[in-house]
Amino acid sequence: MGLDSVELLMSVEDRFGIRIEDSEAEKIYTVQNFVDCVYGKIITNPNEKCLTQIVFYRIRKAFRNLNLTRKEIKPETRISELLTQSELKENWHLLKTEIGLDLPELVALDFNPKLGTHVKIFGIKTIKRTTPVSSGTIRELVDWTIALNQEKLIDIEKITNKYEIERIVIGIINRNMGIPISEIKLEHSITNDLGID
Repeated sequence: MGLDSVELLMSVEDRFGIRIEDSEAEKIYTVQNFVDCVYGKIITNPNEKCLTQIVFYRIRKAFRNLNLTRKEIKPETRISELLTQSELKENWHLLKTEIGLDLPELVALDFNPKLGTHVKIFGIKTIKRTTPVSSGTIRELVDWTIALNQEKLIDIEKITNKYEIERIVIGIINRNMGIPISEIKLEHSITNDLGID
């Protein structure tokens, strides 16, 4: 386990108020493994509130308040179906203000889909460009928004389910490692896919 992994582990331990033993840490290969390890150490307090539903309604209301779409907004709707490329930059900021929460940062491919997905360096090595946020669905936007705002939206003393743990861990990876929220998936290897040593 490299220094970045140790720093990440300590941040997760601090946030949840738990201790992950070295023998347990050695078995954490994916983001899902990390979540499962934390889930096994805390007590959840199920309740009637549904965080994803609350954030979905907030996002849908913001789209409607800004008159950005006449289409029906469903979880499966792609962001690019609701916002054209020309109105994306200005309206993304307005959406963020209307929702009152941080949203994922837009990337170059959001504004110019003709850019190649990989950049060659000296004609050999390629670096993958960040996936455009606007190609995501409203469901993904809800997940990303919850992870980015996990400290505001999730009461650490009253975790209600495993999903909240997932959002917290992903939010910590984003903040501590600088990996775009839209690039962090539960199935990702912490070392190979996310590049955390």
